[in-house]
Amino acid sequence: MLRALHPGILTSLVLISTTAAITLVTAFIGYHLGRDSLRGVSQPVVNPILGSAVKTKDQTQGERSPILDEAQIIAQTKARIAEMTEGSSDRKIVPAPTTANEPPAAEPAVSRTLPIVAEDQGVRLEISRVDTLGQDLALQVSLKNDSSQGVQFIYTFLEITNDKGDLLSALTEGLPTELPAGSDLVKGTILIPKSLLNNTKTLTLRLASYPNQDVQLQAANIPVE
Repeated sequence: MLRALHPGILTSLVLISTTAAITLVTAFIGYHLGRDSLRGVSQPVVNPILGSAVKTKDQTQGERSPILDEAQIIAQTKARIAEMTEGSSDRKIVPAPTTANEPPAAEPAVSRTLPIVAEDQGVRLEISRVDTLGQDLALQVSLKNDSSQGVQFIYTFLEITNDKGDLLSALTEGLPTELPAGSDLVKGTILIPKSLLNNTKTLTLRLASYPNQDVQLQAANIPVE
């Protein structure tokens, strides 16, 4: 039968068969090479809502942290220090706790020099006691106005100096800014940080009325416990 075929047709069949075989072999080899090259590669996970690929753990760890602004850090630190300073000026004085077996505190030896009284134009200032409250020295004071005119005080102008003449900072609690004429006795406390006292033995207190300083009260030789 093959002998009956035209030589040209026989040649064409041989070429077609050879081409088909080569194509199949090439496709098979290409398929395996492509599969090996894509091994280990996975499709990125896409969030259908956000429409973006979700970062993998390796990508997240590879990202660099944002660089902090030095000026911003300094500003935040200064603001924090200012808040702490304001909070310490408004602190409440809490007496140190005592245990049941602790004997009562003895009266300070210098208490025999108290009270100390300063008076001017019918206004009376009396320092009756010197105590220790936590980290502060507490002066227990009282004010009374027996004159016929009211008196005003601003305690930022209160001056307290030690026996070396150094000016000390202090806080006041309970003292009024205004004493009406014929007022009753008003008690309060003046607090001085003990860290400022060092080896101070005595204190001097000066308080003048506001705004003209018509009344000037001065108490010297206030003993320090």
